[in-house]
Amino acid sequence: MQNKIKENLIDSYKSVIPLSVIIIILAFLLKIKSDVIISFIISSIFLILGIAFFTTGADISIVEIGKSLGNYLVKKSKLFLTLIVTLVLGIVITLSEPDLMVLASEIPSIPNKLMITLVSLGIGIFLMLGVYRIIKRKSYRRLMSISLLIIFILLYFTNSNFVSISFDAAGVTTGPLSVPVIVAFGYGIAKFRRDKDSTSDVFGLGGLASMGPVIVLLILGLFYKTGSYFDTTSFISNISIFEKITTSIISGFKEIIISISPIVLLFILSIIFGNKITKEEIIKIILGLLLTILGLTLFIAGAKSGFIEMGYLLGNEIASSNYQDFLIPLGLILGYIIITAEPAIKVLTKQISDLTMGSISRKMINLSLSIGVAVAVSLSLARVLYDIPMIYIIVPGYFIVSLLMYYTPKMFITIAFDSGGAACGALTTSFLLPLCIGVATYLEKNVLSLAFGVGSLVCLTPIITIQLLGIIYDYKLKSLRTKQNLDETIIDYEVSCEY
Repeated sequence: MQNKIKENLIDSYKSVIPLSVIIIILAFLLKIKSDVIISFIISSIFLILGIAFFTTGADISIVEIGKSLGNYLVKKSKLFLTLIVTLVLGIVITLSEPDLMVLASEIPSIPNKLMITLVSLGIGIFLMLGVYRIIKRKSYRRLMSISLLIIFILLYFTNSNFVSISFDAAGVTTGPLSVPVIVAFGYGIAKFRRDKDSTSDVFGLGGLASMGPVIVLLILGLFYKTGSYFDTTSFISNISIFEKITTSIISGFKEIIISISPIVLLFILSIIFGNKITKEEIIKIILGLLLTILGLTLFIAGAKSGFIEMGYLLGNEIASSNYQDFLIPLGLILGYIIITAEPAIKVLTKQISDLTMGSISRKMINLSLSIGVAVAVSLSLARVLYDIPMIYIIVPGYFIVSLLMYYTPKMFITIAFDSGGAACGALTTSFLLPLCIGVATYLEKNVLSLAFGVGSLVCLTPIITIQLLGIIYDYKLKSLRTKQNLDETIIDYEVSCEY
């Protein structure tokens, strides 16, 4: 385990340092307060440690719990009970998602509990549909096409402020804990089938589940209206660096305990009701859970104590300077780099590489995601600068996704939607969103309709880039097979000529 932690420390260092260096250089150039810069540097160290510990711990605990639960349910339970447990799992994971709580508290006119409850129910229902699809071998393309059609219809009638909010909610519900659990849970269910398509059906649960919050919030938008006022005072901190970091660690620890408890409880209940796990496996899972809790606590504390304020101030300062147009290329650079530091992406890409036995490498997925997120962040900042309505991007974007689905290999479709959800993680909500809010606030733009939506685009563009990767990958694979068949034909011809 020590070697694994060391390896992950080096990996997380390489992921976080380029992003931190760029932000620190910008902070010095824009003369951001020294205490904010110091707080950011400490936060970056927390991120490096947090990602390393989380990645190590999640692999031996959260992922194993998800696989065990999925396999146990299909093996021991009837279909109805499996679906009910899946519904409960989806709801409890979402109810305790810290990023959703933050998003709900920032949106006026909608009661927090109502929004969190509806989003959780949406995740639970669509996660249940996803499990039903795996067990009954239904078409992923068809389910996703129907979901997108419903969304397109609702977009026509819903309050415009709800467009960004709805898609952002879908992004924040797929956090660092839920992504590995959902993928591993799908693996446990699909593995029991043991047919040729079971591997490709491992993925796609998270992507399908994220359609739920979009639909329920767009429906909610038919009845609720939101104003344009947005309170930005929470983005500026007036307390000392030590107090800020201490407070962030304590609140981060509480959030992680609340988030992880439902998953652990379901796992314990499965053991009580006959899920056979050896003592060695239980000890390994406990150690992994402790590392996961430590890692996520450090990561969330770092993101909250340094990244939120830095993002907001950078956005505000650049918007007030003569270099506003620099925001768009800056978005490309930040988006390209930031995705490699998301904990959920690190776990997901490892799962993809492992389950496909290396045929779809982490490097391939990371490059596609980096390009997608770079475009997303750049578009998000362009929206704020030039008042581009969200619907002008989201509708054509998902229309392209719908078309690509019919040319993309099945496995890449499911991986694309899962990756899109995982891409919108803690760094999106704690740095990229405050960056956009900082720009919108200075320019006196509608924060809800223009600054919000960065999470929506961070979810959307990677789906397109990974589907394109799948089409290219499939084309090259077919070309290689054609060449091999041609070579074999030439060999056979030469042999026959000898006789």
